Amino acid sequence: MNSGNKGKILQMAKNVSIELLEETRSLHDILETCKDACKMIGISDENAWLDLEINGYLVRYKTRDELYQNLPSYRKTSWKFYDLYGNPVTLPPDMMDLFGRSTVYHPIKELEGKNLITVESKFLDKFNKFIAEHGVDQVSKSLRIHEARISKDDIKQVLDGIKKRIQELLDVIISLLEVE
Repeated sequence: MNSGNKGKILQMAKNVSIELLEETRSLHDILETCKDACKMIGISDENAWLDLEINGYLVRYKTRDELYQNLPSYRKTSWKFYDLYGNPVTLPPDMMDLFGRSTVYHPIKELEGKNLITVESKFLDKFNKFIAEHGVDQVSKSLRIHEARISKDDIKQVLDGIKKRIQELLDVIISLLEVE
């Protein structure tokens, strides 16, 4: 790489770092810029996670277990469950361990500006059937989950995790280019 391109990429990485800190550009656009910078300096293979953040994790992982095992920790949250009237439902710890883990696999564009991710009741039929058959007492057996949600705070946790990872990548790019 010639020194002109090196200087251009270095300046781009520094500018993107400032834009990330000041939140003046969308994370999607910043990820795209980082992807381009990685291509230009030849480190794309080590940064395949950029494509997963841009396109979502379902493009690579097809089963729930495979997805959960390969998802970065900042994309793992817990569902909050609600009944038909919008009241929070607390599940026993063993059921939360089994059903409460949530995977925020969505592309970054879908997450930015979103306050809530909701799973509607029609997708919870099997879950409600399991609770009815395996509940520990009559109260838990009659429990019906109407909705599962990932809150704004959990979405913010995901976005903050992505920002941190982007900044770590930018630091690597900057240090690589300043050393050469």
